[in-house]
Amino acid sequence: MHDIIRVGYISAVNYEEGTAQVVYKDRDNVVSPFFPFASNEYDPPENDTLVYVIHLPNDSTTGMILVPPYTNGNRPPEGKKGIWRKDFGDGSYIRYDRETKQLDIVSDNVQVENLNIVGDLTVDGKLKVKGAVTTNSITASKITTSGDVHIKGNLSVDGTYPT
Repeated sequence: MHDIIRVGYISAVNYEEGTAQVVYKDRDNVVSPFFPFASNEYDPPENDTLVYVIHLPNDSTTGMILVPPYTNGNRPPEGKKGIWRKDFGDGSYIRYDRETKQLDIVSDNVQVENLNIVGDLTVDGKLKVKGAVTTNSITASKITTSGDVHIKGNLSVDGTYPT
């Protein structure tokens, strides 16, 4: 039973298959066959990343790689109850706070195919629309509202009104 869970380091990754080989430094640098990752998301670790491997008790050629554990050199970026966070290794991350019900997406570029906002929209900073930088404005090909519109300033219309 002592060989069921082993500590090793990623030595090669097959990105298409979602598998990797592990080198066991405590076993004369023996390299495992390619094993799958025990995960429901695709995020293979880099080479030399510490991982745990679960083996069957009677078979050292079958196993499953667990996601890298937190260690002394790899601690959670926010050790706080109620926080779910996924880091991408380049400074980008997704974070959800269950207490405040706030979802943060931090990245240089976020692409959304469709966005339906039910509630308030707050823009803090410059709004960039289709490559053109504008300030304090929203540009759209069509805006439909079922509520009141208050204009605090001038109204310019290009086209016909009413249609």
